[in-house]
Formats: sequence, structure tokens, C-alpha cells
Amino acid sequence: MLERLKNKALGSYLCLASALVALITAICFLMTQETAAPLGHKGPMPGLVLLVGAVISLIMFFVPVRFGAFIQAAIYNVALYLVVVQLYFVFADVINHVTFAGGNPTLCVFYMVGTFVAALLCVIACFMNQTKTEEQVNLKKDLLKGVSFAVVACAAIFGVSFVDVTPASEVLAESSDVEDSFEMKLADNSFANMSIEELAAIPRDEWEAKEANGQIAYFFEGQYTEGFATIVDPACLDMYCAVDGSMYGSFSGPTTSVGGGNVEYVYGYWYNRDENGDRNFVVHITGTLNNAGITRAVNVEGGEDADVFIFDTEHGDYTLEASLSYGVGGGTFTRNINIYGMPYAAAQSITIDSSKLRTFYTGDAFDAGELVVTAVRANGAEETIWNGRLNYDGFDSETPGTKKVTGTFLGQSQEFEVKVEELVAETFDGSYELVVGDAPVAMDASLLIDYSHKKVTITAADGSAAITGSIVDAKDDVVTATLNGSQPVEIVITEEDGNRSVVIPAHEEVVTGWTGSATYSIGECGFGQQ
Repeated sequence: MLERLKNKALGSYLCLASALVALITAICFLMTQETAAPLGHKGPMPGLVLLVGAVISLIMFFVPVRFGAFIQAAIYNVALYLVVVQLYFVFADVINHVTFAGGNPTLCVFYMVGTFVAALLCVIACFMNQTKTEEQVNLKKDLLKGVSFAVVACAAIFGVSFVDVTPASEVLAESSDVEDSFEMKLADNSFANMSIEELAAIPRDEWEAKEANGQIAYFFEGQYTEGFATIVDPACLDMYCAVDGSMYGSFSGPTTSVGGGNVEYVYGYWYNRDENGDRNFVVHITGTLNNAGITRAVNVEGGEDADVFIFDTEHGDYTLEASLSYGVGGGTFTRNINIYGMPYAAAQSITIDSSKLRTFYTGDAFDAGELVVTAVRANGAEETIWNGRLNYDGFDSETPGTKKVTGTFLGQSQEFEVKVEELVAETFDGSYELVVGDAPVAMDASLLIDYSHKKVTITAADGSAAITGSIVDAKDDVVTATLNGSQPVEIVITEEDGNRSVVIPAHEEVVTGWTGSATYSIGECGFGQQ
């Protein structure tokens, strides 16, 4: 045995070093992950895999196995995958300066670095000798010094990880220690029996006036995390619980699949004293209203949560938390959202940068997509927030001119200017071959050439089908545009006796669906003004 140990080469000692690093990382992970991992992402599996890898590495150091370094490298790389997938959510808080995900980013970095080092050492060992040929004795001494240094460094990093330089992780509070700022009994809540249609019929101004009039008891906010895009693109759920027992809010996001740049309004009610009079905090989501004015009741059978059970917590400045399944895409699928709340506290200030806001045209709806909004919270923390979370008042596109618009978030407002210009567009009537099913069908249709928005729209007279296109270039008598994925075509405009007419030449259109795309030949067609 002693002779075998003396004959160990650098590859074997690299595997031994990886075992020591993995062992330290595994012990630290198993001891601390309950408080260091973000909400909903706790679990011992990465630590257990590291521990198993360390034990196998130690055994293989004394009992060599062919391809042993490869086996160890595979185990540590599995552990690396598990630890990254489990913990990366924690960094969203650091980037966005919020405390939605919770956890300790410094400790999470320690876990990831330790696991990465263990995996890297074994990968390097795969390309090195496991037994000595002519290695220098002092190389072994230097390596042992390096291993000792690595162990001390890991211990130091682990100790520094407890320094409070990150958003606080959540700690569940004892219900007996909690004093509610407001009380609402389920039996006294007049909103509990209202349908989503009834709630959405209440003018939006009345809902928003509750915050302005100091009638909000609790405020909740949370986010759905779209993979790594969470770091720059949170889709947010805001809920305002009013003292009268009602709940209203919004769900919005910039570009994620669930947000889509739109704002969806949320309605319901809340109580913290149930039918037995016991303390039981519940926020009930009755349904939603989308930007097209369509209401939808919560679909419990589809996996959505109507009753959201709120727990007491100590999570930064938040004192309440919950996790819920929220229906997106018109309720076709659900996504998990973590929410945190507190007794309502207005923001200290907001700043709205409208320098990149686009020009609007008469008839347009307001789109806040280009606004940059910074809010200073009640606790002094500064955060850049998705501008769709604000309420806006004062926009009017009925007439051209410069409009004064006010954006409001958590009780703070700022005014900014919006430019509205006269819409330049033409409408024609005629016929067109619109693709219905698997073939083009000739039907009566209308053609809209919108020079202001640089769009072309062709819509069937009965509303059964439509296509859109983009204007590439526009002159007095020719508009060059793409239609439904076509190559640019020249739409010729002529005028005779004051009547303007349009001819769209024959061309190929590409129609894309769930199962792929198909190309169709569309014949020449004409439109005229009445």
C-alpha cells in the first residue's frame, strides 16, 4: 500500500484535491441551503451528489479504477448542473434590487464555485498520469501546499458568505407574534359574491381612486421568472387589497412569453378572518380583464389558484408571502408566481424618462413601452421597474397635439409629454385571395394603407380572415410593402376623376402556423375608393 501511494502521480492528487473541495462544499451546502436557496428552490440533492462524489474519489485514490478520473468528473459535473439550475434565481434580486426570490447570493456563488472547481480538477486529471513516471518529488510537495491553500480559501469564502450584503432571505414568522394592521372578515366582505363581470364593470377610475384616497390596506407584488431572462425581464403581478375587502391589480411584462408587453387587470377580494372568525389571510382572485376588454374567470380545473393563502414572513421589508399558479395566455397554461406583501406604504418618489417615447397618431391607444421608470421605495431602496406597472392618466389621441400624461406608482406621480400627430391613412374596398384553411379564397375585403404606422392591412368584409404587412417605401403612386411574409411587392395607386384605386400584383405569400409554413400563389387584385 505504501509503495502504491508513493507511486501516485499528479492526476491522482488532482482527484484527491477535488474530493476535499467537494466534501467541504457538500457539508456547507447541506448545513446552509435551507436559508441560502431562493424561495421554492430548496433541496439537498446537489449536496448529496457532491458528498457521494467525494466518497467515491477518496475510495478511488486508494483503490485505483480504470477511467476513475472520468467517473469522478461525470459525478461532479452532474452536481454542477444541479446546483446552477436550483440556485440561479437568487441573482434576479441582486440585478433588479428587489427581494422576490430571496436567498443568499454570496453563499450560492460559493456552492457553484466549489462545485465547479471540483469538476474542473477531475476533468484536468483525465488528461494526466495517475501513477508516477519521472515526476519530481518537490512537485508533490507544491501540490500539497496548493491543496492546503484551496481548503483554507474555501473556508474563508464560506465564512464571508454570512456577511449580510444581499437581500434578506425569508423567515416564516409565528402567527401569534403578528398584529394585523387591518382586519377583514369573510362574512362582512361584500365583494366575495361578485362575479368577474361585475367587478370589471366598475370603472377603473374608481379602483385607482382607492389608492389616492388612502384606502389600501395591503400591497402585494411578485414575479414570474422566464428562465434566465428573469434577470432583465420580470413579468410582474401587483395586487392592492383595499380596506373595503376588494382586491384589484395588474399583471404585465415587457417581452417574456407571459407578459408580451400587455397589461392584464386582476380583480377579486381578500380577508384575514375566515368564516369561523379565525385568523386566515386569503387573497381570492376572481378573474381577469385583458386589454381587449374580455373578462375571464379563474379556471381552477385548469390548474389556476383562486384562493391564494398568505403566510407571515420576515423577508426584507415584506411581512407576507405566498406562491400561486397564475393563468396566462388567456388561461391556456399556468405559471408559478412568488408574491410578497406588506401593509401599504407609498413610494418616496418616481422618475419617468420619456426621451425615447415614440410619436403617437390620432386613434392610437397609449403604449408605455419606451418609458424608463425608476422608483424609490418607502424604505429608500431604488429600483428600475417595468413601466407597464404604472397607472396613466391624461392621454388623449382624439386630436393631434402635445398631451400631458401623468404616470402613478405606489402613490407617487410624475407628468410627462406625449406627442400626437394626425393619422395619415387610406382605405379601399375590393376583393382579395385570403388564405383560409389550406387554400386561398377570393372574398370581398378592405385594404388599409397606414402611412403613419407603416403598415398595410387586408381584412375580409365578414371579418373571417386578415393579413398584415409592412411598408418598405411609399411614393405618390407606388407603395412597396411585404404582405404576409412575401417578398416586397409594388402596390400601384392611380387616380381618375378624383377616385383613387389600387392594384396589388400577383405574388407569393408565406403562411406560418404551428405545424410549419406554406407558400401560396395570390393572383392580381384591385381595390377602389367609394
